[in-house]
Amino acid sequence: MQYSLTTIVSIVLACASPLAQALPTNLESRASIQQLADAQNQWRADTSVVSQFLSAVPSLSGSKLTSAAQVAFNAENDELLHKKVLDGEFGSDPRIVGANNVLVNQGTFQSVVDALGNFAKNGATMSASEKSALLSQTNNIRCGQVLPAIDTYFHVTGEKLQNGGFLVATRPNNC
Repeated sequence: MQYSLTTIVSIVLACASPLAQALPTNLESRASIQQLADAQNQWRADTSVVSQFLSAVPSLSGSKLTSAAQVAFNAENDELLHKKVLDGEFGSDPRIVGANNVLVNQGTFQSVVDALGNFAKNGATMSASEKSALLSQTNNIRCGQVLPAIDTYFHVTGEKLQNGGFLVATRPNNC
């Protein structure tokens, strides 16, 4: 009589019940946990890139402003990929529904994307007052609505990960 490796491992684990209880029974769910952690961490990293840019805007001009704005613009758009992973897992959670409403339905996320795109396209020719006004408008929306909504995503994800802490989105120093 022949047994597959899977059958043998299952028999051994069943005999060693304390060990069996300690090991994951579904390797797919472990990958899902890793995907959630990766999405959360990568979203936070992208948020940090944007916050660093917004912190630096007052000291940037010309091509340095537009180059840095393009990096921030790309990071902001990349955030949507990570949001999608978390939406797939938590989309029916009422807290996520509310956070998504702020980000998507109220257009706050898109307004930040648009502002970063404006900095990237027109930043080199903006006057100091135009640059300051766009930065202020962007930070008012991002700091007051977008980042708290992202924090909600991170909190819900942290509950699922049970890794002993909750991430928060990095704020620019001029929030």
